[in-house]
Amino acid sequence: MDDHHPAGSPRDDSALIKMKSIVIYYSQTGNTKKIAEAIYAGMSEVSDKCVIARLQDVDTGDLAGYDLIGLGAPVWHRREPANVMNFIEYTMNAVEGKHGFAFCTHGLYPGRFLARVVMLLIQRGLTIIGWNNWYGSVFLPEKPKPYFTDGHPDEIDLAEARDFGRKMVERSRRIYAGEDGLIPSLPQGREYDELYPGPPRGIHRTTEQRELIGIRAFEYSINKEKCAYPKCTVCIDNCPTHSINLSVSPPILKDTCDRCSYCEQICPRGAIEFDWEPIVKIVDEDAIRHFTRVSEEAESKGLFRRLVPLKDVGWKTPWYTHKKPPRLKPL
Repeated sequence: MDDHHPAGSPRDDSALIKMKSIVIYYSQTGNTKKIAEAIYAGMSEVSDKCVIARLQDVDTGDLAGYDLIGLGAPVWHRREPANVMNFIEYTMNAVEGKHGFAFCTHGLYPGRFLARVVMLLIQRGLTIIGWNNWYGSVFLPEKPKPYFTDGHPDEIDLAEARDFGRKMVERSRRIYAGEDGLIPSLPQGREYDELYPGPPRGIHRTTEQRELIGIRAFEYSINKEKCAYPKCTVCIDNCPTHSINLSVSPPILKDTCDRCSYCEQICPRGAIEFDWEPIVKIVDEDAIRHFTRVSEEAESKGLFRRLVPLKDVGWKTPWYTHKKPPRLKPL
């Protein structure tokens, strides 16, 4: 049990809620990990039994003993990562009738993550009592650096996440106690899109450009002079969809790869190579205007606190130009 409680205030153990809770998260760059830890801290203030675990460390059957289950991850391609979907479908067993909540971190586009994940959790038998999303810094090789949402999650975000965790436990306890009207409904249609925008409309791509974007994950090359396999298996061990086999050709399995570029970013010797320049060149003035508009609209609605001025967004300095691999360290 973690003894988090507000600084300077005594902890009243008689107020602890006798229920068992878990926060499960997947994170590559640290954004979701920070939010998950803040949610866990808030939950621990009002629940006597709360744990936090990486998604990849949770085994089938481990969830049967929990009353409240939180699940969070980053948004990829405006949706949940494939490993999160697989986790829900194949690992979340014996959760019928229990309470759950979902959360995510993202760049400009929350997209369909919450719509899809909440529905998947409901289909598994969970009663979903809440959800939330936070902006996060972006570390994708082809994206501008600095990015629109860099600097998030900051202390304000983490305080909100902590409060969210506390509220989830308190709401769960009241629902289990029989109070009515506390189970929310996820917004639908235009209302959902207003709160959780997807990609901007109106960006026209040529067939060649669409094909280039679509195949980018399947044309990595392995520099055998740099690669230390089988002594080094960092990329294999950390691929979220187990799509890498360096003993065969091609080494990346096209059918299961989720196009996250994590392998290329974490390779300690820079042995996984890809030419990012053609992808970056696709971003023209039309695309820049649309991305800018989305950030301005989110800011005007109070959904987004801008920490990076528009003039500082690094359209000419994508992340891959800032740091050679390994750009990220496995979490």
